[in-house]
Amino acid sequence: SRRQRQMCIRDRDNSSEMKAFADIVGQYLTETTSGTLSAYNSEKQSYTISGLAAGYYLVKDKDDTVSGADAYTDFILKVVKNTEATPKSDVPTVEKKVQEDDKYNQDGGYGNGYNDVADWNIGDPVPFKLIGTLPDNLSDYETYQYIFHDTLSTGLSLNQDSIHVYMASDKAGTDKTELHGYTVNVPGTEEKGQCSFEVAFTDLTDSETVDAEVTADKYIIVEYTATLNTSAEIGLPGNPNEVYLEFSNNPNTGGEGDTGETPIDKVIVFTYELDVTKVDGEDNNKTLKDAEFKLYDANGKYVTVDTDGKVTGWADTEDDGSTLKSDENGLFKVIGLDDGTYWLKETKAPDGYNLITEPIKIVIDAATVNDQQWEATELPQDALTALRIEVTVGGKTTSGDGNTETGIVDTNVENNQGAELPETGGMGTVIFYVLGAILVLGAGVLLIARKRTDSEK
Repeated sequence: SRRQRQMCIRDRDNSSEMKAFADIVGQYLTETTSGTLSAYNSEKQSYTISGLAAGYYLVKDKDDTVSGADAYTDFILKVVKNTEATPKSDVPTVEKKVQEDDKYNQDGGYGNGYNDVADWNIGDPVPFKLIGTLPDNLSDYETYQYIFHDTLSTGLSLNQDSIHVYMASDKAGTDKTELHGYTVNVPGTEEKGQCSFEVAFTDLTDSETVDAEVTADKYIIVEYTATLNTSAEIGLPGNPNEVYLEFSNNPNTGGEGDTGETPIDKVIVFTYELDVTKVDGEDNNKTLKDAEFKLYDANGKYVTVDTDGKVTGWADTEDDGSTLKSDENGLFKVIGLDDGTYWLKETKAPDGYNLITEPIKIVIDAATVNDQQWEATELPQDALTALRIEVTVGGKTTSGDGNTETGIVDTNVENNQGAELPETGGMGTVIFYVLGAILVLGAGVLLIARKRTDSEK
């Protein structure tokens, strides 16, 4: 394999002058010595080169054999006797994580709530984190290029001002030190390709420029938010997002020019749709238009939507929330909701029908893999496995399955016609009794008056 061909071979007697000499000579090294290279020993993870006279040798990767996530050999070797050289591949890695705001509140080593899968409302700024490692031989490079290439799906809009870069001793960034000396590149649409933006260090080892002494045992962390927008996919296939890391991979040229790339790492974001149909309480096949509602969440915020029913935000007051009105088919939609609990308040009943005075409780329950178990190679349906809705009105709770493919959960809301009897024991009962007493008393007075009239006659 390519990794087996890579050899980080060093000797404790190597000096900076010797390494500089090797860097220069290596550019012109085209012929091999007369020594014999044995087959790779997988058990010892080593090669044996035999038949060499004592002296200094340069061990060089064959031209055009290093690519992808590999790194070139740091190639000076002192031979004074039989020497065993152990191949070692030492390259950076990168991971991407997204924060889940309610269902996953643990810290799996990446910070509270950060994992591979999340669901959010359209309009929410979704937090992301990119976590890169460094090679053990970082000190062998004179300069070290380090570039995060991040790809956001069309359903997410980068908030460029939110980007911050840190160095930390763990993936959670608990003791992070902010770094500088990087550029943020956002290619134009015609240049964009598969990359939405880049966070690029020309030389991560330049302590004056980056304002820190970067060492091989540290993590480089990029934190940013991207707003889930109205182009977001509802349900499956979700809104996947990717990152890969480009890095210097040839210490023999000082770190300039040659670069490698890590494999892609991926996370995914979901959002859902609520469909409500207004129907006659006696005949559910009869739909009712012009009913009006307000929808609010567990924080008492009222949803605002555009003309298509897509969520645009959340208002502090009922008056500022959008009015959700049933159409000719009795239907209204709220598109782009997070998993969670909501309340639907009827503010106007259809003509001839009674108003529902009690708020309707609606729970959207999405079964997502909220930990570190969803891999970049897996399918979106492995991340979103089920979708359900639970509705409570008038003390009665019903539930049903949603559709993970479309991301839709739906329910009917009934309205009834005619007079409604007051609730037992309530103020309505008292009023009912008072009115009844008045009617009885009035009837008695009328009867007495008539008898007096008759007697006078």
